[in-house]
Amino acid sequence: MNLQREDKLEQLERVLQSRTLQGSESLKSFLKYVALKSINESTDQLKEYTIATEVFGRNNNFSPRSDSVVRVQAGRLRQKLQEYYATEGRADKVLIELPKGHYNTVFSLIKDAVDFEPIPEPPQQGNGNKARVTALPAAESPSSLFKDRKWVRVLGAAVVVLTGAVILLAMSSINLRHEAREASPQNKAEKLGPVWEHYLNNDDQTLLILSNPAVYRFTNPKDTDEVLKNSVGLTPEQAQHVNKAVGEKFMIKHSGGRLVLSTDEYTGMGEAIGLARITNLFRSVDRSAQLKQSRTVSPEDLKNHNVILLGSVWVNEWSGKLPIKEDFTYTSAATIENFNPQSGEEHIYSPKFDSNGKLTEDYGLITVKPNFSFKNTVMVLAGIHSQGTEAAAEYVTNPDYLKNLSDRLRQLSASSNPPKYYQVLLKVAVDDGMPTTISLVTIHELIAQND
Repeated sequence: MNLQREDKLEQLERVLQSRTLQGSESLKSFLKYVALKSINESTDQLKEYTIATEVFGRNNNFSPRSDSVVRVQAGRLRQKLQEYYATEGRADKVLIELPKGHYNTVFSLIKDAVDFEPIPEPPQQGNGNKARVTALPAAESPSSLFKDRKWVRVLGAAVVVLTGAVILLAMSSINLRHEAREASPQNKAEKLGPVWEHYLNNDDQTLLILSNPAVYRFTNPKDTDEVLKNSVGLTPEQAQHVNKAVGEKFMIKHSGGRLVLSTDEYTGMGEAIGLARITNLFRSVDRSAQLKQSRTVSPEDLKNHNVILLGSVWVNEWSGKLPIKEDFTYTSAATIENFNPQSGEEHIYSPKFDSNGKLTEDYGLITVKPNFSFKNTVMVLAGIHSQGTEAAAEYVTNPDYLKNLSDRLRQLSASSNPPKYYQVLLKVAVDDGMPTTISLVTIHELIAQND
């Protein structure tokens, strides 16, 4: 069965409307662009420059050498397609793939059963050599000779087929054992490199701490008088601005007039996506983790576990309470200050915004340091904004980024072992609220006095 144009368009629309791509407008645009070019057989236009300018809004000066937005987004799209077909798309009949190395989308039919090819005939004797003629015993008739030769041919064919089957089974067994070794949790953990060795070589359960900042929300009819007593009113101009900004995005209309402080209900989108990335990584090596919100964490928790903190000091109070001097810290001016600038580094790193106030560039930090007891390890994944936090989590879970980080860590140390504690500064391009290009700015080794 050959796929028709209508089949491809129908499957494309199904994926674009899926929950997997919900909220990923840039990835939707990317998939739609490359898929339609492939369907319309216009693959000559699927160049990195063309995609960057027409999909991601880059200007005519775009250079793939200095801006990897297309390659990074292609990697994210491949992950999303795999996630879709592993979950809500399991019953789909048409597979959409974006093979590595190019941007030509491939559509193929998903078969329910494997078609087995017929067993090949045994090789026939060539005509180049003449067959030997042997005199027959007088008692043997031509008909009995014919039967004997027929059985010889049958037995010969059976031997050839069985020999081939044995060889195939042996090769299959070798391949299966190799794949089993490659797929074993221990082997996968080793491939994740030095970034994760403190967490995956330890039998204790890792503690994930999700940021839980205090934010204002709209009041609702179920709020008690005690809650409403402390609510904050908006001016008519402020309420009009809120209604215009929110528009029709919510199914249930809010009053738009009063706000109330919420201390235990919300976290950032970048933190939530980062949490999903980390739990998926742990699941891939058959490990589990314990999750807590930052407001319920105690010093004992940080003392007795390996810990991963999601969110900066502005949203996760524990991110700045551990006993080690850091080169990079967050300031009250919503910037990152570099207390130990190396050659070519800046003293202050600030986010950037466009003329409408939308974030276009953020910074993120990966900080690995000891806990209070100096026996376990704490990893802080945090950005100046939520997008920087998401980028930091992506950098330590995406295989390509993780390999680059592992290589840089090994190069940083004078010995064969990478540093135990360090900080990684990332620059993050943001497009429509989503982190796109992530660049490693620098790595600083941290020295723990009690280590």
